[in-house]
Amino acid sequence: MTIPAAEPPVPPALIDPSGVWFFNWVIPLLGGLVIVLAIADTIRRRRLTWGLLFIVNSMLVYWMETIGDWGQQLVYSPAFTEHHLLDWLPIKTPNDPLFMPFAYACYWAVHAFIVLRIGQFLVRRFDWSLLKAVAVLAIPVNYAWDLLVESLAAAMGWWVYDPGFGPHVEFGNGGKFTVLWTIGLMSFWPNLIAYWAGKPPVHTLNHFERFFGLERFTVPRPRPRPDASGAPDVSDPPRPEPGTSPVPGGSTGTAVIVRPSRQRADRQQLDRWAEYDDRLDYEVTIPRWKFELARFGAWFVVFQVTFFVMLIIPLVALRALTGHDSVYVP
Repeated sequence: MTIPAAEPPVPPALIDPSGVWFFNWVIPLLGGLVIVLAIADTIRRRRLTWGLLFIVNSMLVYWMETIGDWGQQLVYSPAFTEHHLLDWLPIKTPNDPLFMPFAYACYWAVHAFIVLRIGQFLVRRFDWSLLKAVAVLAIPVNYAWDLLVESLAAAMGWWVYDPGFGPHVEFGNGGKFTVLWTIGLMSFWPNLIAYWAGKPPVHTLNHFERFFGLERFTVPRPRPRPDASGAPDVSDPPRPEPGTSPVPGGSTGTAVIVRPSRQRADRQQLDRWAEYDDRLDYEVTIPRWKFELARFGAWFVVFQVTFFVMLIIPLVALRALTGHDSVYVP
């Protein structure tokens, strides 16, 4: 006779959380919409955009979240709609909310965009390097965001660290959130990954892509040569308007514009793609789909490896080495 294993108890603070509908419905719908819009923009531009690469790769590291939650003894309210895609993992937190993969898809991308935007302001204001700006922002931005989100989550009964490591704040309902571990750890990975990805729009290969040697599939894009005064060289005759053909006419040699009706839409689409290419400082020397697949591979490997090494290993190692235990996250 097989006796089923008893489910771990639930922290009292998580029994009756507020605003469950927001997590069960709004976040998945909003996250799904953001993903669809990013895919549509990628199709329009005929290349993987910064937004899609960040969103998809952020979502793809989510499978490690539940392992890290075990390490930091974080448990979610069972009132949330759950998924069971990660039940095969040997160590994990008891409840895996359905909204979390969608939250991952948007959160890391938004965080990176904000840090890089503020970082660019510091670069212009103080003549810093972007690396210095991101390093200065790492702790204050992460602490401000984490204190806001984690304190609200504990107060509303969405999730708690129980018992959690080190100093913590406890609310009247018993909800706790820590103020050193893991918030200090979280000040590194998201900011480093943002810096490596580069500030959108990225006109050149970023750190991921250069690390994997993708420049060998590119050549520098020629740029207009300035004349002696520093102005671009405009001695070449102007190109005809896209989708038109200049036809000499009249005694003065004035060009008459003729708009061909056939294939006009196709020409305009090609011109739009060429416009996106003109914004880059390189040209691709292999089939575009192969180059984009290589870019995705570079992003995927960097996200997966760095997330595991910089976040999951420290979280699990500290719990294992200290013998710290939780009845809620066995």
